[in-house]
Amino acid sequence: MSFSQDVLCEALKTRRLLCNDVEVAHQKTLLVVNNKNTLSDWKISLGDNLLFDLAGLQAVTKTIQSYQGHAQQLDFKLQLSSQALRDYYSHNIFLDDNKLISLPIQATKIKSINKQSAETLLIILDELSTDIQYPHALTSPDINNTPLALLMPYSCDHDLLFANQIATFSNLNHKLRTSPFSWIRAVFSRRKISLNQRISLYWKQTHCDINIHPTAVIEGSILGKGCRVGAYCVVRYSVLGDNVQLHDGAKVEYSVVDDNSWLMHDLVLYRSLVESDVFLIHGPYQFSFFQKQSAAFANIMMDYRPDNKAIRINTPNGVRDYHGRFLGALLEEKAKVFGGTLTVPGITIPEGQEITTDINNITTAKKLLENQ
Repeated sequence: MSFSQDVLCEALKTRRLLCNDVEVAHQKTLLVVNNKNTLSDWKISLGDNLLFDLAGLQAVTKTIQSYQGHAQQLDFKLQLSSQALRDYYSHNIFLDDNKLISLPIQATKIKSINKQSAETLLIILDELSTDIQYPHALTSPDINNTPLALLMPYSCDHDLLFANQIATFSNLNHKLRTSPFSWIRAVFSRRKISLNQRISLYWKQTHCDINIHPTAVIEGSILGKGCRVGAYCVVRYSVLGDNVQLHDGAKVEYSVVDDNSWLMHDLVLYRSLVESDVFLIHGPYQFSFFQKQSAAFANIMMDYRPDNKAIRINTPNGVRDYHGRFLGALLEEKAKVFGGTLTVPGITIPEGQEITTDINNITTAKKLLENQ
């Protein structure tokens, strides 16, 4: 058996997965899975728009191993819980009417008599299910289901935000299996949370060349070379690349922050993707995607529709409905949003655009204050 992805679509060549170029991350994964070579009579071709990780390809392997038929060709669809579909795939053009995701994966049997036959197999992934007790003033309680393996056909740049969230938990799940130190600390911990939560929170991976203030909290996260984490910062279930700067009081949860990005004092970043050389101040910034060299300055970035209608997003295939509860903005490369601006849920700020408040509004407000 061999997995191959001969080419990568142009849209993914400049994007990142857990602080690595997508192409590099994919090649590393293919090298690992092909070395195991457990299905010598199958050749598996991966489409140029497929985002995947090691756990995802292992799920494909497991599905093929359990196949008892005699087809020459196998196609694949992904079956997930309704919650996982809603939060990670509901906008995706590859989601069909049966609530299955068509995957650009094709397995061909190397030696087969029945050369014309083909079948479609369902891949079912393990999911991490979490009860979320939202404040009643915001919305009713909910369940979040995150797949613990990445298999996602790319249809628009929002997919990179969701793919990185899935890959973060998939990677953490893999790391915890070989971390006895985290298990030992969790067993003897007095924190009143479940054992699984304690294990995941006690795990961390930090480079030796790093500057972490003694009051900072690092839980379930990876920090790269040269990171600076200031006083009272919190990094939880996140991945930080090289030379990331977290100034005093900054908080990062369930997010990926790439090389050389700056998060200023007391900023809150939640379930977001930040590419390299990004500058963020104030916030909070939630459920948002900041591409290379973009910036946000004290912007109010809305991520929730209280009317419960679908959030509309712009994609290469036209406007699509996203049915998850929360989705912030997508800032394309070198886009900037300045103080006093407000962005609606799901908005895309085009590459190089600068969004500012009308100077006349600022002047009018100043005159009103002077007359009081």
